[in-house]
Amino acid sequence: MTPLGFVLILFAIGFVFGGLGALAYAGVWRSWIGRLHQNVVFGWFWLGLAVLSMGLAASFIRTPVFGVSFVFAVAAALTGALGLWILLSGVPKRLQPRWYRVERER
Repeated sequence: MTPLGFVLILFAIGFVFGGLGALAYAGVWRSWIGRLHQNVVFGWFWLGLAVLSMGLAASFIRTPVFGVSFVFAVAAALTGALGLWILLSGVPKRLQPRWYRVERER
């Protein structure tokens, strides 16, 4: 696989998982409630951001602005750790969207 193909695959995976998580956070996609656990759906957003950050870090490796790659690599590590933490231990109340907290209180 070429380096460009690898970066494109990272972008595709990041957009799919990050997009689904963003739709869930925004309340646009609510049909998952009752079928999927909140940890999985809200964790997708953070893991999608991590994969997108990895793709951006990889795309800046052989450029004159190589330092930007380091910034995106750190962002990937932080958002990946947060996503994994949410998947394993649950979504903290402060990271749950308001619509979801209202829905759970009913």
